[in-house]
Amino acid sequence: MTAEMTAGEMREKTAQLRWTVFILLFFLIQAVIWIVAISITTRDPSHAVVADYDERALNWDEERALRRASAALGWTATIRVDEAADIRGNRVIAIEISDGQQPVTDARLELTAFHRARAGQPHQLLMKEVGPGVYSGTLQVRHSGLWQFSGVARHNDDTFLFDERKRLNAKRLNAKRGGTG
Repeated sequence: MTAEMTAGEMREKTAQLRWTVFILLFFLIQAVIWIVAISITTRDPSHAVVADYDERALNWDEERALRRASAALGWTATIRVDEAADIRGNRVIAIEISDGQQPVTDARLELTAFHRARAGQPHQLLMKEVGPGVYSGTLQVRHSGLWQFSGVARHNDDTFLFDERKRLNAKRLNAKRGGTG
């Protein structure tokens, strides 16, 4: 054997190197694609898991009993969201709670609201009673579309649960976005 490589050996070494680089490049491209995909999904506000979902699933029987007891109260909740918003997109939300005949007063009302495409960004509101059975709070509406409202009203030993979906428009007073009013 000579110290120098023959032309055939050179071609073989070149082919080995070329295929090794090709395979490593293929793995590198795959890794870059995975990193980009993971970074997109973790930054996407529409990709979210509902808070306490696993805990609620484990305690489904208690949740179901609580909802039945809530329904047995015969209470109703009517949610009204003002069409007009201030320059920051804040809207007044009014919730009327009644037992079917008269308003439910002096209740502690907590409301969770979120845009359906932004479940990872819930707004927690503690509503204040502004009239007999009428509770009010302020919600910042940044996105138009379907919003989910879930509330808990507690009065004495009674707990009332309610859920409602409403379609809201994110228009703001005196604000111009994209050249439109």
